[in-house]
Amino acid sequence: MDILIDKELAKIKSHIIDYATLKAILEKYNYKRINDKIENLKQQGIIKSLKKGLYVHTSMQNNIISKELIANSLLSPSYISLDYALSFYGLIPEIVVDVVSITTKRAKAFKTDYGVFEYKHIKKELYPIGLKIYNANEYTFLIATKEKALCDKIFFTKNLQISSKKRMLEFLIDDLRVDLDELEDFDKDIINSYHFINVFTSLKGTHVS
Repeated sequence: MDILIDKELAKIKSHIIDYATLKAILEKYNYKRINDKIENLKQQGIIKSLKKGLYVHTSMQNNIISKELIANSLLSPSYISLDYALSFYGLIPEIVVDVVSITTKRAKAFKTDYGVFEYKHIKKELYPIGLKIYNANEYTFLIATKEKALCDKIFFTKNLQISSKKRMLEFLIDDLRVDLDELEDFDKDIINSYHFINVFTSLKGTHVS
């Protein structure tokens, strides 16, 4: 019977299953004590818990789990941003493992078997600006555009005072090690929403040896 359940779960391409979906699958096979069966599936390693009511199917058929999709699923609404997004776009040289997302809800963090997923609060007016739905094979996830990710990085960096072209360059080049060529086609409307437009505009065409 568990083989049949495993096959049913394998049909879910995202590999992420909420409680209602899992309950429906188990009821299809006439299970009555749903919570007990879920615990049994966890003990067998067929599913892993991300948080209460949210699971990952861990069958050997499904060994590639999207951290981006997990990040979107753990807390909604949210979008991926900051260092993870900057690394995703190749704006910074570091490989970033832990995913940081932005939400209109309270700041929160989840420690899972797939890594740490952190969420920072932002006001509702800034949330919807500069978001991108990224298509990856058979699933999609919500991520900041490169401009928004950089604006979020500046916005959430404590004690950072950006009031001149020189200070912005120091932060971008010395602190973040951003390739300025990547900013040549940045969207001014997104940057203007964060009130950084004057300093960013002055960087246009800047070349650093």
